[in-house]
Amino acid sequence: MKNYISLHFDTRDILGGADAILGITGRKKDVAEVFASGNMHLTLEEHDERLAKVRALLEEAGEKPLIMSWEEYSEDELQAAPLLSVSLSAWTKARTTTGSVFGVTYDVSDACRTCLTGVRQTSPLVVDGNAMLDVNKHRVAHTTDKNLLVLDTDVEKLLAANVTGANFWPATAKYKSGVIGEIRWQQAVIENVLPPMAASTGLDETLKCPTCGRGRQRAVGSGRDLHITYRREDLKNLCDFNLSWEWFGDFGKYDPDAPDKGASSFRPLPWIFVTPKVMNLIRGKTKKEQNYQGCGFFPIWIEDDTHDKPYLMT
Repeated sequence: MKNYISLHFDTRDILGGADAILGITGRKKDVAEVFASGNMHLTLEEHDERLAKVRALLEEAGEKPLIMSWEEYSEDELQAAPLLSVSLSAWTKARTTTGSVFGVTYDVSDACRTCLTGVRQTSPLVVDGNAMLDVNKHRVAHTTDKNLLVLDTDVEKLLAANVTGANFWPATAKYKSGVIGEIRWQQAVIENVLPPMAASTGLDETLKCPTCGRGRQRAVGSGRDLHITYRREDLKNLCDFNLSWEWFGDFGKYDPDAPDKGASSFRPLPWIFVTPKVMNLIRGKTKKEQNYQGCGFFPIWIEDDTHDKPYLMT
């Protein structure tokens, strides 16, 4: 695992401007990108000596950069993980909308009466066809309520590999004209629910739903500050596709006068986890394919009595 830091800042007030920074970092595009506005985006490993030099130069100029940090996992760490979190939020061009406005139906009879955790979809998925122009380029797509869509050719690979934990439902798209047509993506309807995450994951206990204890969850950190952790003993009955027990988001609200209102819009949602077997079948093999992969994968961390703190499987 490598830790990366990115800095975004204005070079115009720095003595020597962008050239002063590039003299330290070099001009490789994957390290430094200079924009016509004079802004620069810089990415380096956390312990790269060039990063300290740039920060010192920025401090001297009184420039306060926008700082982001993240972790990049090795191929060995991805392959060794018992489960991988499927990251969708950054893939905005692989996203479309759905819901009751498109004719999808939901069952709220077993849902939490406070936050709507536990809502079940009861009809095939219909998505916004007008958003499919960008989605069409991706192998994996998703809806605003985190339904996972997989390209039909990849569904065939998954079924041939006998993956467990999900069924695949055909999906359709509804266009402005009112026409409903078939699309090449199928919805992964995931059935297996994991046990609760380990406390060391760091979820904010003050925000969770007071009724069900599952919904309205929120992670305290993000990126390198968030390590999704499970106890080793809770990982005995895994499927290839899994959902978190926790449902995330604090906006769900049950309306007794309209029980299905909100079931298809803003409500808590579970996170998706898959095995390396699934990752290997659906991720891009080349850099170009990876650009249109439609999702990312991050290994979970493990907690057990043999280690003082959570760790990655290797």
